[in-house]
Amino acid sequence: MSHLDSHDGTDAVGTVLVAPVLVRDYRRLLRLFPYTYRRAHEAEMLGHLVDAAQPGQSRPTWAERWDLLRAAAREWLLAPLGSTPRQRRAATGLLLVVLPAVLVVMAARVLAVAAAIVRAMLGPDGHAPLLATVPTATMWTFWLAAVALTLLGAQRVGLATAVLAAVAGVGGLVLSLGSGSSYAAYLDAPWAAGVAVYAGVLAGRRTCRVGPERWTLRGATLGAMSLTLGAFVAATSADAASFGVPWWSGVALSPWTLPALAAPAVLLLGAALLWRRTRQAVPLLGGLALAGLLSRSTFFWSGTVNIQTADLGNVLGLLALAVAATLVLTWVVNRLDELAEARAAHRAELAAIGGAPARARSHPGEPTAV
Repeated sequence: MSHLDSHDGTDAVGTVLVAPVLVRDYRRLLRLFPYTYRRAHEAEMLGHLVDAAQPGQSRPTWAERWDLLRAAAREWLLAPLGSTPRQRRAATGLLLVVLPAVLVVMAARVLAVAAAIVRAMLGPDGHAPLLATVPTATMWTFWLAAVALTLLGAQRVGLATAVLAAVAGVGGLVLSLGSGSSYAAYLDAPWAAGVAVYAGVLAGRRTCRVGPERWTLRGATLGAMSLTLGAFVAATSADAASFGVPWWSGVALSPWTLPALAAPAVLLLGAALLWRRTRQAVPLLGGLALAGLLSRSTFFWSGTVNIQTADLGNVLGLLALAVAATLVLTWVVNRLDELAEARAAHRAELAAIGGAPARARSHPGEPTAV
């Protein structure tokens, strides 16, 4: 701020350039932004706002308030991906590989169930109430289309299709709750949240001004999806065949206990926290992992209540815990980044201090700067 020499909007000789109340209101509006974003950009944003103020203006205009509120909401939505474009590029690049690899398993299972229902119920005079029987089939169909379009380079159409998938997921949850299938909504809520996060990652990727995805990233995404789905089919086919059920049924998943699923998830997320390039993806992955694990546990039930007795409160509680875990992990990641930056600055300072005597010793005849 070249024209502000103090916080009250006065210059060195006491001439009032900006009303102090205007600066105060601008500061209050900027407090709506996430802390990490404010730490990096608050002074710059305040300077631009004051520079653009009209002579005699004493309050922010409604247009300014709306722009700041909208920008703050956008930054809060993007906060789990990082506070800088570089961090967001790294986080979205990793999530565009990991999320499809995880979600494709459930997408294949649900669409296989839907296809079986269609074959069983469609007849000469029959019909298949697919939306009522498999409410998330539409969501997964849109999601697979979004992934395919993104892999083909159609980013805008892929993002629009992903948003449709997220809307269809919310609609499926509402349909399940309205039809009395609250437990189905409870089980589907983490997957609907995962589809919504995927749409958000695509939108966050666009805010980084990233062009068409590189073929290496597309190949990694397709390879990870194929590997994960193939591993799931291979791991469940033998047990499913022994029970006389198809691979997509949940019968073969009974030996997969909650601790067996939680242990690798915790180890992988902990390892990702240690590497700076993968750290920013941990909050969203951690929140989704917690939601998925809790939806298969007895966390919300006592011993006297049937585990399949679920209601809207259980669904909202599950999603609230996932959001809380995401916020806590975001705070942890930001603190780790701050610690890494402080250590890097300290090492640079020590290097600068230790380098000056070395340069002086190597050139003893040259004058030294005072």
